[in-house]
Amino acid sequence: MNNIIESLISIDADKMFVILLAIFFTIEQLLENGSAIKKNSIHLFHSIILQAGYIILNILFASLFVFIFNWVAENNIGLINQIELPYIIKIIVGIIAIDFVGYWAHRLNHKWHLFWRLHRVHHSDTKMDSSTSFRAHPFDVILDNASVFVAGILFGLDIKIIILRWILYMPLFVAHHVSFGFPNWVDSFFGKIFVTPNFHKVHHHQDQKYTDSNYGNMFIIWDKLFGTFKELPVDKIKYGLIEFEGAKKQSFWYLLISPFINIKRLDK
Repeated sequence: MNNIIESLISIDADKMFVILLAIFFTIEQLLENGSAIKKNSIHLFHSIILQAGYIILNILFASLFVFIFNWVAENNIGLINQIELPYIIKIIVGIIAIDFVGYWAHRLNHKWHLFWRLHRVHHSDTKMDSSTSFRAHPFDVILDNASVFVAGILFGLDIKIIILRWILYMPLFVAHHVSFGFPNWVDSFFGKIFVTPNFHKVHHHQDQKYTDSNYGNMFIIWDKLFGTFKELPVDKIKYGLIEFEGAKKQSFWYLLISPFINIKRLDK
């Protein structure tokens, strides 16, 4: 088991992200018979530029993560360090804990106007595809990392658990944003516990009552437990935000400065 864990955490996360994007983007082009590849490539370009800033900030945070979570482990900080548990149980508890804190952080991103100004860049995409997973404002990384910091310190997680959780979550994260729907049996079987791609797509609906639902990252149980779960057929979903419609408002530069512009939230 230790060898498997060591192998997983040794994976280069950035390379894995690019490989996953390439695989899903290729599938999307095949399903569209290549008819929209030029339009899709332009869409991909704007998202990748945003992601470049995101990655740079993540690199800066990486050293801080290692220092803080090594300190947490060495000083037995956090809940699960107060009891003797097999390491595999600590991993499972840690992954669940990060997702639990992430659920509430995600809700806060939608409910607090200051956070929403940053987070809405991810929701601005009126054409959902795999590159939407790259579409996030660089400063949004601060919000993402903050929730991991809180979970890690509160529950006493080490850096291996933090990395392992991201490696396991990444394929699901990219799959959440692909342009094609998944068979209903995926929701019926896996959707009892996990956030399936079809469930996450509901979260990207233009209608705010759906945008403000399905906040979970890996596990759908938080939404079902706290009353924020909603279902809708994928073909009924209209993606993005009304206030971001139009080619100009989908450009890299507009998305980058949009948190600093007073943009009224519109609804259907």
